[in-house]
Amino acid sequence: MTAVLAGEIGRAGRERCRVHRDAELQAWHDLLASIEGEEWHRRTVCDEWDVADIVGHLIGQAEDVIKPWSFPRRSRKAKRVYPDKPRFDAHMMVQADEHRGTPPAELRVLFDRVWGKATRTVSRNPELIRRVSMEVEEFDVRMALGYVQDILLARDLWMHRDDVCQALGRAFDPGPHAEELIAQVMYDVADGPFWGERPAVVLELTGTGGGTYRLGRDEPVGHAAVDAVGYMRTLSGRDDNPAVSGDPVAVQAVTSCRMPF
Repeated sequence: MTAVLAGEIGRAGRERCRVHRDAELQAWHDLLASIEGEEWHRRTVCDEWDVADIVGHLIGQAEDVIKPWSFPRRSRKAKRVYPDKPRFDAHMMVQADEHRGTPPAELRVLFDRVWGKATRTVSRNPELIRRVSMEVEEFDVRMALGYVQDILLARDLWMHRDDVCQALGRAFDPGPHAEELIAQVMYDVADGPFWGERPAVVLELTGTGGGTYRLGRDEPVGHAAVDAVGYMRTLSGRDDNPAVSGDPVAVQAVTSCRMPF
């Protein structure tokens, strides 16, 4: 299989991002409808969060989109309540905190309602608003609001759906747009600061959503292979020991890379 130069994939357009986001919201609607009883309190891979906490965090994400004042309010609260946590981690913890204890039936209804409003807001935001940027201190990068809302929201929904499926012991269906979502991740890895000084390699992502990518613009020094969804978990900091095969220099390069999800 011919390797795609990841840095030349290009950014998905606004309308295509809407398709990705809508598909994830439908998948979440179906997933939430299937969760029962104590399943809401199953622990997940996300630092001390159970299934209900992840849902609360995602509801908070949507609220921050439709209520612009909620983001700075939560940021101030996060700094006060979680002073030792990285800024965005603390912010997300506050999102979950504020919805903890909400009955499951209310979480389901609230999730659908706020995300319906949020996705319409994202689609209507004027370009001037979309150009506003914010600093992500943990990675020393600035991100435009348009990028956050188009790319990262769908990515966060997708990855957290996998978190919940793992906690519930269910198979994760990456969905019909998994290859496109993962390709956007690989574009970010190659085109942003996240790959850094690592050598150029060929990375084969296997399984659903997979593909073969060339990372770095020099001549590749090796080849590595790993499950596509599993590697997304590694990049997002959820799994530091993925099952990667290949040349040692390539394996080291791909397993050490991290980026915001």
